[in-house]
Amino acid sequence: MKFKELLFCLLIGLITFYKTDAKGLYFPEPRPGVESKIKYLGQIPDIPEEEDSSFFDFLFGEKKELDTPDYLGKPYGVTVVGNTVFFTDTAYAVIYSYNLKTKKLRDIHFRIPFELPIGITFSKAKKVLYISDAKLQKVFGFNTKGQLVVAIGRKGEFKKPVGIAVDDSLNRLYVVDTFDHRIKVYDLDGNFLFSFGRRGDGPGEFNYPTNIFVNRKNSNIYITDTQLFRVQVFNKDFEHLLTIGGIGDLPGRFARPKGVAVDSDGNIYVVDAAFNNFQIFSPEGDLLYYIGGPGFDKAKFLLPAGIYIDEKDRIFVVDSLNKRIQIFKYLKKEK
Repeated sequence: MKFKELLFCLLIGLITFYKTDAKGLYFPEPRPGVESKIKYLGQIPDIPEEEDSSFFDFLFGEKKELDTPDYLGKPYGVTVVGNTVFFTDTAYAVIYSYNLKTKKLRDIHFRIPFELPIGITFSKAKKVLYISDAKLQKVFGFNTKGQLVVAIGRKGEFKKPVGIAVDDSLNRLYVVDTFDHRIKVYDLDGNFLFSFGRRGDGPGEFNYPTNIFVNRKNSNIYITDTQLFRVQVFNKDFEHLLTIGGIGDLPGRFARPKGVAVDSDGNIYVVDAAFNNFQIFSPEGDLLYYIGGPGFDKAKFLLPAGIYIDEKDRIFVVDSLNKRIQIFKYLKKEK
């Protein structure tokens, strides 16, 4: 990243407001008339805290970069099954699992020699973990014993499969084929159903889409249309519902959108690798607030990528260059 780009990301990050106290780190800052919506929970792997340092210290040589685990390369995709977090590592071409209770991290040894694993998702109905490999141009599915049960991608079927998502209620597996500018849909056994989209800038058209997420409540589909700097939202029939974002350096706009996810209230979370943050929008697409900025401390990021929100409204954000996954929680208002 060039110095000007780094400085620009820094300035964007300075706008984020938060408060930390004995009970933790909250966003936005709790004050009269303002209710906190997000709480910081921790990170994967769990590393003892270092003394606080500012990004200015690192930028001007007063503080060295915090130690990061050398056994992690460049994590990207993430999914959660119960208390186990699975994530891909694009640098080392491996899949990791992390137990949130025991805090044990291990790499999973599959018989498939991955080359560039990116997307990862899990079907509870099939009990299958699906992984996309952009270089092998395939999507693989493994059962709980680590055995290969699904392999998708005959020669020429994919150009570059990246983001993947499962909808158990519809028996669907969605695969974002970035270089083909479309979404390819399969059943959970790997049989092709249909494809959607084409290259363009209109509703339902894409320019190098990357990530995808499915709303568990209504099967709505959220797709990061990266080179058009937006997120498009569709219903289960791929009818266009909403477009969020557009290019720009103001809140509510994007420079390098990556991961996308939705909480139990339908709020939409979009990671921006250039801004080093994630922005949160209402179900109608209005910007609510955003969290992050460049750095190494809690709720700071360097080249964030994937994001996943589980049934407990825990938010897992992949912080690629910091070699970690940061965990937050959406504080759902009791009705």
